[in-house]
Amino acid sequence: MAWWIKKSNLSEEQNQTIRSIKNNLNHVHWVCGVAGTGKTTVLAALTQELRNDYPDATFHYLTYTHALKDLAISSFKEENVTGVHFLTHTKFLHDKSSTDFVFLDEVQDISVDDLNTIKGLTKHLIIAGDCAQTIYEQSATEPEIKKSVEPVQHMLIIIHRLTEFLAKIASSILPSKELLGAKPGNSLANTTARLIKFENAIQECIWTIEESLSRARPNKPSCILLTHHVCITFFIKNALKNFDLEKVIDSSHYENNSKESPNQKFNYGLINNLFERHNINIRYLGNNHGDLSEVPNKPMVYLMTYHSSKGLDFENVFIPQLNSNKQIVYKDVLSKKPENSDLDKRLLFVAVTRSRSNLFMTYCTNEPHPLVATLPNISQTKYEPNQKDDENEDFF
Repeated sequence: MAWWIKKSNLSEEQNQTIRSIKNNLNHVHWVCGVAGTGKTTVLAALTQELRNDYPDATFHYLTYTHALKDLAISSFKEENVTGVHFLTHTKFLHDKSSTDFVFLDEVQDISVDDLNTIKGLTKHLIIAGDCAQTIYEQSATEPEIKKSVEPVQHMLIIIHRLTEFLAKIASSILPSKELLGAKPGNSLANTTARLIKFENAIQECIWTIEESLSRARPNKPSCILLTHHVCITFFIKNALKNFDLEKVIDSSHYENNSKESPNQKFNYGLINNLFERHNINIRYLGNNHGDLSEVPNKPMVYLMTYHSSKGLDFENVFIPQLNSNKQIVYKDVLSKKPENSDLDKRLLFVAVTRSRSNLFMTYCTNEPHPLVATLPNISQTKYEPNQKDDENEDFF
């Protein structure tokens, strides 16, 4: 995978972290660092090395999302590492199987009770995550994690995903001294970040679909990130219209075999199959639907929620529907607890930090969402649908 660094290409900082953990396995270890520092990469590489060192031990690699679990499975397969069980943390807790090693990614997304239960089921626990990227109501805080499992912390400071340019944009959404103080390891000179205004939601949607497809390359996929499933339904409906596939859709393509409700969710598995049969390289990824197996050979575009994108990164990231009245998080959720008050910032932070190179944010109201209205060094442009092809090339 383009975003998965092979063991042979790890940085000295990452290798030093692995050596430090291997030399002191009697403690719980926590691989820390801001977005893009390679926490998941270190966790996976450590899993692979310890699997070779302890061939008779049992290993469980736990993720919060199915998408990240599938990425880990495919990457371990590429490295020819076998004997590791890949589960979501909820599945592991349901099974309650004792094991020798647990490697838990995105630790900040689970509750402290779940973390304590996981610790009790394993001899050796290594966790990874960044509490600045907490996006769930029940998530454990950094003090709670420290108190519950007393980890040795290993802080990564070199950012391998984000360019310095994109890091500044992310820090403007959710201020982070750690992010701005980290060392940029991605020195791409052609990083692009645009904030584009459209006349209406349909025009914005069709442009996003076509532009994301045109920019995708094998091993360099595009991703369209949306806040809620109703937004994904809107995008799928317009994609079907755009590719003249409406006529093949019936009630079976919707959950509960009903298309009467305007907000009825699609059956994502059937929609993915439909796109694949018609050679349209768009897939929904998340909730145990879709996978990343086509990335090496096809120019793929993935539709995802902000939540499901955690831990992944893409060459081209599109974040549409950033309208002035957009509820990134529904108001009732924001108002439930004081700790939820900046959940919309944290979710948008996660979304913009998925980009390895190109970031496109779009809207179709008079003004954009307040969180992106004053981003630094970003080009704000109004889309003109009647531009000539050569002008489009200059525009984008």
